[in-house]
Amino acid sequence: MPVKYREKAQLKIIKIQSTAWLLYVYSMFYLGATFSQLAQGNLFGFLLSGGVFFGSLLSAAWMSKGLRNKFHFKQRKFITRRPFPLMMLASLTLGACSFVGSWMVAGMGLLESVAYGIGATVGSILWYGLDEVNTPTFSGVQDEDSKQILAMSEQSIVNIEQSNQHIANQELSNYLTRIVKTSREVINTLVNHPEKIPQARRFLHSYLGATEDVIKRYAETHQLVDNNDLEHNFKQVLHNIDQVFNEQNQKLLENKVFDLDVDIEVLNTLLEKQGIN
Repeated sequence: MPVKYREKAQLKIIKIQSTAWLLYVYSMFYLGATFSQLAQGNLFGFLLSGGVFFGSLLSAAWMSKGLRNKFHFKQRKFITRRPFPLMMLASLTLGACSFVGSWMVAGMGLLESVAYGIGATVGSILWYGLDEVNTPTFSGVQDEDSKQILAMSEQSIVNIEQSNQHIANQELSNYLTRIVKTSREVINTLVNHPEKIPQARRFLHSYLGATEDVIKRYAETHQLVDNNDLEHNFKQVLHNIDQVFNEQNQKLLENKVFDLDVDIEVLNTLLEKQGIN
């Protein structure tokens, strides 16, 4: 139980750190100026203050999304394309809004406003940092199709991990943890031995994808219904998946051919019978 509480606490910390709440608070000053201009009947001042407010709000939203992109980027080893540098864009937008706001809204001098804008940009960068710049490599994997398969497979694994965060049953969670561990071992083996990727293609496309779908659906719906049979059936499904993943991983390590046709058919039949698929 203490481990579960620590995991939930870490998730809350991640959510807080992935929100640029300081920039949202900063934008509220311009919201006050906007209402002040409206109360004075100053249309130009109202539009100008409102524009600066929405610009500051937009920079906060971009920074929040950039922080989430950076967090997810660091979690992955195999990425074919880096996300747009939203954190840098957010800092530059904040600086521009601060310059316009201090000069044309607060009535500061030009040089003072420029310094204020530069200070806001630099302060944002120092506080939140910049977008991730180091692109993970695929080692000896040269084929673009193989890179795409590895990236998509890792995304499926990450999705399974995220679904596991919503499952309170410790036994089920342990199954998912083992499935994730085995899946990552398969991916790492394929990266070190890219010649085996064609051999594992069906495993990655069919089995891992089907596993991700069923786990995601269960995580989304199991809290809505109180059904012990569903939980029991899902445990049987996870036991079957865990067993097959270990078998196929061992075959991959021993250079044996994957034999998934029967396994996939058994899994699909099991899911249909138990109302999970």
